[in-house]
Amino acid sequence: MSLEKLITFKTSDGEEFKLTEVVALRSEVIKNMVQNVDCTSNVLSLSNVDGKTMKKVVQYWKKYSKEGVTKDQLKSFDQDFLKMSQSELVGVLLAANFFYDKQLKEVVIQEFADRIKGKPIEEIREVFGIVNDYTPEEEEEICRENAWAFE
Repeated sequence: MSLEKLITFKTSDGEEFKLTEVVALRSEVIKNMVQNVDCTSNVLSLSNVDGKTMKKVVQYWKKYSKEGVTKDQLKSFDQDFLKMSQSELVGVLLAANFFYDKQLKEVVIQEFADRIKGKPIEEIREVFGIVNDYTPEEEEEICRENAWAFE
């Protein structure tokens, strides 16, 4: 019986995660990090990711690394996984970008799109904390010029 290699990560807030190589290598960044370094005896620092966010990322990676999981099971997992606050979702998106995990990034971006689809501009601004710096006249003109986008 062969032992799986474990890679240890330390988040920006000092939390440590031990992941099997199979799970950790879902990240392109980690693949590049481990090519030239013996990561089984070192701890890789993740200055861009906190522990709370890393827990979510690890949860996702582990599910998608399991063998024998059906597409329906993954779809159900994604639905449950994405039930998080806006700020948590932003953190996971930033982590997915940092780790260069295209699949996770696409899932999170789609969730953002689904959350704002069909909502009025005011509500979208509120969701993303965007301050409206247009005068009512400027906004009306932009809406007229881009009427197709508001249909």
